[in-house]
Amino acid sequence: MQPGLAGASEKEILDRMTELREEIKRLKEKRYSLIEEVRSLRQERRSLIERARLLRDQLRQLREKRRKLVEEVRSLRQQRRELLEKLRSTVNELEQQRKIAAELRPLARRSINAIRRRIEELEWRQQTQILTPEQEKEIVDEIVRLEALLQKTLEARQVLQELAEKRAELMGLRLQLRSYGEEIRSRSERISRIDERINELRQELDKLSPRIDELTKTIDEKSKEIDRLREEINSKVQELRQLSQQLKNLYTGMEKERLLQIYAERKRQVEEKLKRGEPLTLEELRLLYASQLEELEEEGNEGREEDTSAGG
Repeated sequence: MQPGLAGASEKEILDRMTELREEIKRLKEKRYSLIEEVRSLRQERRSLIERARLLRDQLRQLREKRRKLVEEVRSLRQQRRELLEKLRSTVNELEQQRKIAAELRPLARRSINAIRRRIEELEWRQQTQILTPEQEKEIVDEIVRLEALLQKTLEARQVLQELAEKRAELMGLRLQLRSYGEEIRSRSERISRIDERINELRQELDKLSPRIDELTKTIDEKSKEIDRLREEINSKVQELRQLSQQLKNLYTGMEKERLLQIYAERKRQVEEKLKRGEPLTLEELRLLYASQLEELEEEGNEGREEDTSAGG
């Protein structure tokens, strides 16, 4: 209660009570509005926190995917290095075989079947004809020479065959090397795309964190304001109750004052009646000799109680 209203009039108290009711209404509306704002801000903060959680999950998944791709690229590069080493070795071997093949190629062009037929003819002649020692020796020498030629021809063709196989192997290695390069390039591009996505998510997350902090600060400030308003409302409600009690006490005093005036007027009338020598009733005598209004009220109450008991 305001100190100035300690001895205030009815109008001052009523005016102040009206003023307090308006203030309480205004403060409650403001508090309700703040509560709605805080509810909305908390909903926004929950949404942002959930979004931030999803972003962190996506970042974790992308980093794991990137880690696996980096491991794959590292493994592919190692395999490519090993393949390059093998390719260099194969090229060296092929170069050596080419030199050998260049020397043996004329020999490899000979007809193996013709050499074998010639050996068979000589062996048949050796077995079926009567030969002189000189002829026998010539045939044997020729057979030995042809068999040596046949062996060299077969070896030459084997070398040419191995050369062709080595060329095919070299081509396969080059294709495989190209495949490794494409695989590495493909994974590297995927890593770059993942890095771009990670950067986008990080930027979004970097924007969310300050906003969440800002919302938390605003919510705290408005919550404190809500608490302050609640305390102010309670204070004004308490003042309103005190004023209501003060008004009640004022009305009680006013009623008592009215009754005192009636009592004084009636007592004056009884005293004048007494002066005129007129007889007084029991009620008038009680009124005349009562020292104050309360005694009459107490006696009246006792009388009513006796009447009630007697009636009972």
